[in-house]
Amino acid sequence: MKIDVHAHIEVPEAAALVPATEQKTPSKLSPESAAYQKAHNEAIRDQVLNPERIIADMDQMGLDRSVISISPAQFFYQLDGKLGLQVARKQNERIAAIVAQFPGKFYGAGSVPLQDVPAAVAELERSVVELKLEGVEIGSNVRGLYPGDPAFLPFFEKVRALNVPVFIHPYNVAGAERLVDYYFPNLIGNPLDTTIAAAHLILSGIFEKLPGLKIVLAHAGGHLPYIIGRIEHGWKVRPECKKNLQRSPVEYLNAFYYDTIAHGKEALAFLISRVGADKVVFGTDHPYDMGDENPLATLAAVPGLTEAQKVLIAGENAVALMGR
Repeated sequence: MKIDVHAHIEVPEAAALVPATEQKTPSKLSPESAAYQKAHNEAIRDQVLNPERIIADMDQMGLDRSVISISPAQFFYQLDGKLGLQVARKQNERIAAIVAQFPGKFYGAGSVPLQDVPAAVAELERSVVELKLEGVEIGSNVRGLYPGDPAFLPFFEKVRALNVPVFIHPYNVAGAERLVDYYFPNLIGNPLDTTIAAAHLILSGIFEKLPGLKIVLAHAGGHLPYIIGRIEHGWKVRPECKKNLQRSPVEYLNAFYYDTIAHGKEALAFLISRVGADKVVFGTDHPYDMGDENPLATLAAVPGLTEAQKVLIAGENAVALMGR
């Protein structure tokens, strides 16, 4: 089995519930990037809406199954009250319908209104228990709060109780106002915000509170695998870095799973050597242009991998992660 853990869909009927004034956060892209992104989004419209087209693309890439999750533009964390929950429920019902319609082709990662933690906990349970989704996707931050914040602990407690993976995707990235040019909000901002989210989780002590928590990081973990030594040094010399953590941050590097979207065989080889082949899973970011359209070739290009390691990364890790 060859399984993609990072593929996106959109749900127009959920977006239709959102007032026009709340549809998008203010753009941090340059006019040039914004114009190109608008054209790109129109070009991939069928690929984020039509599961049959997604399957056709999977076949072309040599993939057997994909974990589908909401495109980050439709997280809608800016919504207050019951509307955020209504939107997430509609998204999850659509994801569940796609999974049911095409048996064996998709896993479903649900959406939750994490700006309202009790509502997110309830919708997580509904999506897993009633709708039979196998995981949940969240943004790297929610209105500027990162996932290690104590406010989110009840959500992660429910995740652990249900034994489902959390896929963390960058969103509303830090420093966006200084990253306007050259598509930097994505090129630099996305891996940066994933790094902040992951480091926040480690230093919050959440893996000590909830051992066995399963978290997948997009885009090969951002910068985390490459700066973990610096974080460890801070933990050794700074009291604010060790107040929640008894063990070295390095020991939690392989508490995460990482997708293969590193955009370079050298970086991917380093990631695998650092965290182990059992913690790396295929990712494509389908259908966006910053993804990987040929994950099999990406894996084949990494020097020194055994066939057993390739089998783990291509699919066996994802099966274990998703629980079936």
